[in-house]
Amino acid sequence: MSRIRKEKTQEKRRYIRTSTVLPVEFVVLDSQGKKATPWLQGFTRDIGKGGIQLRVNDLWWGFWDRFSYRNARLFVKIDLPFKKKSISAPVKVAWSVVKKDADYNQCVVGLEFLEGAVKETQLLFKYAVFKKALPVFVSGLVLALFFFSSFSFWKSQSLARENRRLVNEYVATLEKSSQLEGVLKSGEQIGTFFEQRQKVLREKISFLENELLRWQQKYKESIQEEEKEDDSQKKLIRRFRKEIAALIKENNFLKEKQKERREINSSIRRQVKRLEVENRKSLQKIIAGMYGWIKNRQDLAAGLVLSYEGDRNLDKVYFTYDQALAVVSFLLFEDTRRAEKVLDFYLEKVKRGERIYNAYSGGGGVFEYTVHSGPNAWIGLAALNYTKKTGNEKYLPVAESVSDMLLSMMDKEGGVKGGPAVNWYATEHNLDAFAFFDLFYRTTRDEKYLRATEKLKEWIYKYAYTTYGPPVKRGKGDSTIATDTYAWSITAFGPQVLASLEMDSDTILDFAVRNCEVAVKFKRNGDEVDVKGFDFAKHRNIARGGVVSGEWTSQMVLAFKVMADYYKDKDVDKHRDYLEKSEFYLQELQKMLITSPSRIGKQDPCLPYASLPSVDTGHGWRTPKGNKTGSLASTAYFLIAYKGYNPLKGEHLELSLKNVGEERVGNITSKVN
Repeated sequence: MSRIRKEKTQEKRRYIRTSTVLPVEFVVLDSQGKKATPWLQGFTRDIGKGGIQLRVNDLWWGFWDRFSYRNARLFVKIDLPFKKKSISAPVKVAWSVVKKDADYNQCVVGLEFLEGAVKETQLLFKYAVFKKALPVFVSGLVLALFFFSSFSFWKSQSLARENRRLVNEYVATLEKSSQLEGVLKSGEQIGTFFEQRQKVLREKISFLENELLRWQQKYKESIQEEEKEDDSQKKLIRRFRKEIAALIKENNFLKEKQKERREINSSIRRQVKRLEVENRKSLQKIIAGMYGWIKNRQDLAAGLVLSYEGDRNLDKVYFTYDQALAVVSFLLFEDTRRAEKVLDFYLEKVKRGERIYNAYSGGGGVFEYTVHSGPNAWIGLAALNYTKKTGNEKYLPVAESVSDMLLSMMDKEGGVKGGPAVNWYATEHNLDAFAFFDLFYRTTRDEKYLRATEKLKEWIYKYAYTTYGPPVKRGKGDSTIATDTYAWSITAFGPQVLASLEMDSDTILDFAVRNCEVAVKFKRNGDEVDVKGFDFAKHRNIARGGVVSGEWTSQMVLAFKVMADYYKDKDVDKHRDYLEKSEFYLQELQKMLITSPSRIGKQDPCLPYASLPSVDTGHGWRTPKGNKTGSLASTAYFLIAYKGYNPLKGEHLELSLKNVGEERVGNITSKVN
């Protein structure tokens, strides 16, 4: 009896216990392999590599006798949930036992698959293992997902904190550096005053010393002649001596102060140099983060990059002009795949014969059913920049479609009106169109594009440029000042072409600086930072006061850089002046850096559209809402200016601001103490 129990125990150890219950149909076979019973029903409990445990409730005892003995043969059919056809296989009895229950007798039989049922055996065993392991796997997966989510959340929060720290410290050092440079400038002014005063003192001392000698000689001669002293001459000599002594004392005081000033300035210069070096190291992380912000905002399904972040009314909008800047940014960072994603969207529109609208919404639907010449010209410029950089002509159909649109908007005088549904002419759009046709001609050498550029030049010369009042009008019959028309006149035409149009580039930029430069208090993290930059218009004409535009300030930075390149071999002083201006305003703009407020991009720095939310630009639209609204246009144009690239010409400038900034660190100590 003990031997039987031992055999049963050994047999049972061969099975894997699983809570899964599978229905089983079976018949008992006779020695000839024929049915000895009708089809009976039971269910599995344990499943192993070699067989199953079969349980049958209330089996008729006549049938029990048929297969309860060892090595009795059965034929079974088992249904699996994932398999349409039942598993069918011959089996033999390994052991059997009857369990008495309160309501019925339960017959339990251990069945072994015969050698011909290897495939069925493996399939059933794998299913049993899967069912047994599934709860453990699911639990492990849920636990892993929980830990992964927790780690991702922690990592995201850590990145956000680290990025906020980086940006805050970076802006703080920029502000401190600006303050120290202001102190240096004041010290230099005081030093200049001291030097001028000392020069005057030296001249006075020299004059008085000569006068003293002259009167001393006269006094000596008068004594010899008259043999008596002249009191008036003695008083005059004493007065000369007192004045000389006072002047020498003042001069010595100024020398001492000048020495102290030089020591202080030397210390400040060392601090400025240290801050510059620190900022240069941090700037590389900032630039990488700004580009990361643009990448993270791209919808890889539609291909477009979201224009704003932080204004709920605009956070699902893709403006076409912004998409052009995104393409240029991707190309500058050697990411042609992302640039192609954007251009693919417009190529598909062109192939369908659709217009290129000013703005699209999530999923690629139209957000703004307006067609303007400027945004069309810019997406055409983006396609041409891509072609010029890669040599791939895939997106030339986009440029050709834009060309057809702009030429249809061109009047007999060569001016391109704002769009098919308007009658006004904007200088900005005509500069865009000129740059587009100029780059198209240089890319394809098609003479029709050259003719278009000549017509546009004549129109701009006639209707946009003047030698009295504001040198650049906003449009035909519109003398309003728009800062971008001043910057784009330089970057679209260049100094030489402007000279052929009887326009002076220096005058254009000087006018923009005098009328559009503003100094504002930019609020960030509860503090205020002093920032100088460029307004959208002549701020004195707008009740809101000054506001710095991130995008338009970057446009001016690029214009200054174009002028620095132009004067590099012509006028060293002007070259240095424009270079310093470009570096100064680029640094000022960095004081407006914010960190991304969104869940997908909160670790990335970016620039807001303007220093104030929801204010009138002076040109018919308002800045976005929200104190922390990131702007694709501002961020992308900053990177374009930083890289020293002119998208209106499709070419890099000779000296990028990146290199200039690195040279500036080394040049700080070379200034005269």
